[in-house]
Amino acid sequence: MRNFDTGRVQDKLINRLERKEKDEAFQRDRFLKFKLPEIRKSLSQDLLMEKIIETDNPTAVSDLILKGLRKILNSNEFDLKYFIAPIRNLVPRPNPISLYITQYILEVIINDPSVIDVYGTDQEIYKIINNAITRINMKFDRAENEILQQLARDKSLSPGSREYEVALDEIFKKKMGEPQT
Repeated sequence: MRNFDTGRVQDKLINRLERKEKDEAFQRDRFLKFKLPEIRKSLSQDLLMEKIIETDNPTAVSDLILKGLRKILNSNEFDLKYFIAPIRNLVPRPNPISLYITQYILEVIINDPSVIDVYGTDQEIYKIINNAITRINMKFDRAENEILQQLARDKSLSPGSREYEVALDEIFKKKMGEPQT
């Protein structure tokens, strides 16, 4: 008698990959919501200080970057992947946020009337953006780990419960401020 593969192994793998993708999207969105002003400020400063973007109106560039960051928050996974498709192979194992902002600079910011010119190769622009995002993300991860350790010490809360999620949300808001949308 022959064994017929019912596809359970493939289904489990697909489900695991989909779950991982959803978790990454959730983490990315939470990071952006809580760190939006800091990311905006850091990216604006770095891009102007490194002379990647030449402008006579730095406030307009900062507003354009904020608009791009909000666009990431409001886009679904398909839109995000579609937008970064032209440069997805720019670097191995890219950060999706950094790729998105790089592409946003190359497609949108470069055409804005307040921008005189954009200098540097795609990789140089990505590197500056990724360094800023990574720096902020490391601080965010440390703060998130401290919060999770604090919650782990509270024996009355069990991970996954509604009370745990509420406590996690409250501590996040206390430590990081209100999320931006």
